[in-house]
Amino acid sequence: MTERARRLGFTLVEVMVALVIGGMAVAGAGALLSGLGDRVQAIGRAAARADGDANGERLLRGLLANLELSTDTTARSFVGDANNATFGAWCDTPAGWLDHCTVHLFLDRQGHATVLRLQLGGANSSAIDLRRGFREGRFCYLMDVDGRLRWVDTWSQLVVPTGLAVIIDADTLFFPVWGGG
Repeated sequence: MTERARRLGFTLVEVMVALVIGGMAVAGAGALLSGLGDRVQAIGRAAARADGDANGERLLRGLLANLELSTDTTARSFVGDANNATFGAWCDTPAGWLDHCTVHLFLDRQGHATVLRLQLGGANSSAIDLRRGFREGRFCYLMDVDGRLRWVDTWSQLVVPTGLAVIIDADTLFFPVWGGG
């Protein structure tokens, strides 16, 4: 074979090196696409969780806006401590109107994780998880005394509080209470 013919072709080693480099590029691209697919799923789960949290907050805000204020001066329409809050409200029914219900908001500690739950109705009703997977939580109640606002850990007054705060780890959810103060 002449010198010119040798320069025009590829040796078997050069072909093998090119195939190995091409295979590595295809494998790297596959790993990249797989990682992107996993991230898309993780972002979808995070978005669904954020939507669930927002829906739970919206439900609780609506229940506190529809708080049932009693005309009975001996009845307590809103009671609570650092772990529970119970009050009467007007709740949406499947038929489309409002009906009286009892709302129980509580922190359910399960090992190292805590769940913020909302239960409508009696003891046999199911609970709705408003927030999940946090370590610490507590409730505080905003009291208005002669125009001065202060936070208290328990509520058993005849009037409703001005606001309810749910402190979750480093986050605070504040809910104004309709008719409070």
